[in-house]
Amino acid sequence: MEEIVYKKILYPTDFSETAKLALSHVKAFKTLGGEEVILLHVIDERDIKKKDILSLLLGVAGLNKSVEEFESELKEKLIKEAKNKMENIKKELEDIGFKVRDMVVIGIPHEEIVEIAKNCDVDIIIMGSHGITNLKEILLGSVTENVIKKSDKPVLIIRRKE
Repeated sequence: MEEIVYKKILYPTDFSETAKLALSHVKAFKTLGGEEVILLHVIDERDIKKKDILSLLLGVAGLNKSVEEFESELKEKLIKEAKNKMENIKKELEDIGFKVRDMVVIGIPHEEIVEIAKNCDVDIIIMGSHGITNLKEILLGSVTENVIKKSDKPVLIIRRKE
């Protein structure tokens, strides 16, 4: 029987409490042969593309910027914030011996997670069951559910604390 080893791990995070719980499981994989972690944060493009709201805000704020300029600045700001938050996580993982590659992308979260898992040929995806906008009543968050449905990689889901 072939031994299963999870050397390359994809850890998508939205910096939620459940994602932090998932991080502890990622760390545990170091003792199980884990070598590399791809640390991923996806900025949901749908949140940026709400042009009606952006236009209204720009008008109310009296800013002389186009929606496109505002969107571009917003993307840059969100990417910078995510990279700053990822620095501590990256250091924690490197300190226990993982090789870490960090990525911030803009897109539809589940699509980006599935695509990166495939393109980077990861062995496993480890993620939280619910993100920041979780509803207590649902079993799984929509991003997690779609990753499970669409990825051909094993997915370890870490449940949120009740």
